[in-house]
Amino acid sequence: EDPSRMAAALFGLVASIFISVVRGAETLLPITGRISLGDDEPRTVRVHLQGTPYTGISRQDGTFVIHDVPAGVYILEVIDSGSVWPQVEVNVAQRQAGRVLAMSPGPRKDLLPYPLLLEPTSKANYFEKREGFNLRGLLMNPMVLTMGFSVFSFLVLPQMMKNMDPEALKELQEQAAAIQNPQAASAGGGGDGKQKRVAAK
Repeated sequence: EDPSRMAAALFGLVASIFISVVRGAETLLPITGRISLGDDEPRTVRVHLQGTPYTGISRQDGTFVIHDVPAGVYILEVIDSGSVWPQVEVNVAQRQAGRVLAMSPGPRKDLLPYPLLLEPTSKANYFEKREGFNLRGLLMNPMVLTMGFSVFSFLVLPQMMKNMDPEALKELQEQAAAIQNPQAASAGGGGDGKQKRVAAK
C-alpha cells in the first residue's frame, strides 16, 4: 500500500479522536450553588442529579459544586434527613452552549437565579402527631362501655330494685323472663287465655 495514504488515514483518525475529545471536554460543565439552612446548625448535605452518578457535597459555608456534568437536562435534588427541599431542573449547555440554566420543574419553566440558592421548604417529619385527650372517644370505647354496664348491673341496679314496689319488681322480672325466653312466655300466655275462657263458660 502507498505509505502516503496510510499516513493520511492515520492522521484523519487521530484528528477525529482529538476533535471528539475536545468537543466532549467543552460540554463538561460544573453545577454550582449554595444551600441555606436558616437558623439550623451548619451541616453538610448531598446534592444529586437524579438518575446519574453526579453528586456534590456541601461545605460548611453551604456552597457546593457538582463537577464535570455532560450536556443535558437534569433534575437536581438535595438529600437531607433534616429538611424537605425543592427540586430544580438544570439545563447544561442545551439552550445555550457553555452555560448552565436553572428552572423550576413543571410546565412553566420559570428561570431561577444561577448559581443556585436553595432553601428548605419545611422540616422533615417522620412521626405522627399524638392526638390529645378525647373524652368522647374514651366513652365510646367498647371496653369502657362494657365495664360501665357491669358496674351498673352489680352496684346501681340492685339498689334500685330494693327501693321498687314489690308488684312493679315482679312485673319487671316477668318482662325480663319473657325477653330471655319469648316462646315460653307466649305459650304461658296462650294457656292463661284458655283457662280464662273455660272459666268464663
